[in-house]
Amino acid sequence: MDRTSSPFSPRKNSLSDTQVLMTYASIEERVKSRQPVGDSIWLSKKMADDGCTLEQTLHVMEERCKACNVVSPMVCVDQCATWRVKNEIRQVNRFLSEANHGVKLLNAIKNRRRLAILDILERELSLDGLQKNLRNYEFNHSKKTIVEYLKPLLEASLVKESHKRFRLTLYGRKVRNAITRHGFCTVHRQLPIHSSGHEEKILRSLLNSAKTRSELLEVSPVKSLSRILKRLRERKLILANPSSSRVFYLRTKRALSLERLSPAQRIICDSIPPIGISARDLSRVVGIGMRRTYKHLRRLRGKKLVFKRKSPIRYELTLTGRAIAELLEGITCIK
Repeated sequence: MDRTSSPFSPRKNSLSDTQVLMTYASIEERVKSRQPVGDSIWLSKKMADDGCTLEQTLHVMEERCKACNVVSPMVCVDQCATWRVKNEIRQVNRFLSEANHGVKLLNAIKNRRRLAILDILERELSLDGLQKNLRNYEFNHSKKTIVEYLKPLLEASLVKESHKRFRLTLYGRKVRNAITRHGFCTVHRQLPIHSSGHEEKILRSLLNSAKTRSELLEVSPVKSLSRILKRLRERKLILANPSSSRVFYLRTKRALSLERLSPAQRIICDSIPPIGISARDLSRVVGIGMRRTYKHLRRLRGKKLVFKRKSPIRYELTLTGRAIAELLEGITCIK
């Protein structure tokens, strides 16, 4: 399946950087008169909700900086909302450049309480406010416990702390929107809570096509693969293709003229295609019973005219597994 056609893929913004600047220039003018201090923050949130990438948002903020005649760089650090947005995006980009950022992200959001925290932090809150709002979700925790739940969200650049107050980053806002849009809250229990991300990697690797065990070793360590595949099969996220475990018979390069063959054996040899064929299909093609077909094949193998090869088991996604894999692909590819 083409990933770009997936209904679970993140919303793509088809606008170029120039079009984005033109689109949000008019919004900017309207906002300036109403919110002269925090308009950059409002604009960045608007762009995140509209599906713009972080790179496009950074480009818009850079253009705003060019028109600013600041007295001192320290004024930017202390007072400028545009500088704060730019600095936040750069910090998120450093996280996204890490090789294991997908594992950190998924482990951070595979938890009901952290999903509730992402929903609550639509607006900036203190720890007391967060504790009070969590009670509305039937989570009654101490502040110390809430801080422990916040740590993975902070490490994944989904939440930012400033002066003992917490808020969503632009990246956290985009992830929160994707979680709500894709219904991640209803399926995250199908995945292990604390893991190295091997289950998710296998599900995503099976999106394009079914794969054999040897092909899956590229995304999972050999010591864990059997356990991971068993866990995914028990949860009915993947299945072993039943047609892939059959034995196929193929012709060797040895000439038929070198051996004395009965008419039935010659018909069987001539009926074997270059890609191979199973004994059951061969019996149907030549019109000979299964028992006699196996007998002739056994003798032909003894004469080095035929050899057998077992097709490796191939694993593929179930309907539920495909929906979760597309969802994971959509969330982890957010930029």
